[in-house]
Amino acid sequence: MVGERLNDEASQDAALSVLVVDGNPASRERVREALGAQCVVRFAAGVRDALTALHTQPPDLLVSEVDLTDGSGLALCVEIRATPKLKRLPIMLLTDRASINDKVAGFQAGADDYVVKPLDARLFHARVRLLDRIKRLEKHDLLGA
Repeated sequence: MVGERLNDEASQDAALSVLVVDGNPASRERVREALGAQCVVRFAAGVRDALTALHTQPPDLLVSEVDLTDGSGLALCVEIRATPKLKRLPIMLLTDRASINDKVAGFQAGADDYVVKPLDARLFHARVRLLDRIKRLEKHDLLGA
């Protein structure tokens, strides 16, 4: 169900925080609706705003369009992966670009997932949950627990 809590483990009290980087207000609203009310969604219109938000208050997950007004979501991925405090941040690219070459470029830039628009809310929600679960499992492994 789209509205269910993204962090379904009892030990997770905080809602998942998601930074969405997209200059299109309609796209941002579709993402907000797909994520439901159980997560905290913040928005950035472009690369500069995203980098400021990432360094100020890092989210649990980043969702970015590839084509941004002030740069590229691919360049944003590369920048994140080169930044020590952000390099483990799960990144999902959400875009109209659907060719195999576009998808490969996204993964080579450092994206963990690549979702092609139009957005299917149920599938998107499930993939966000999966990225969050993987992040929690990796954190658990890193802590040696």
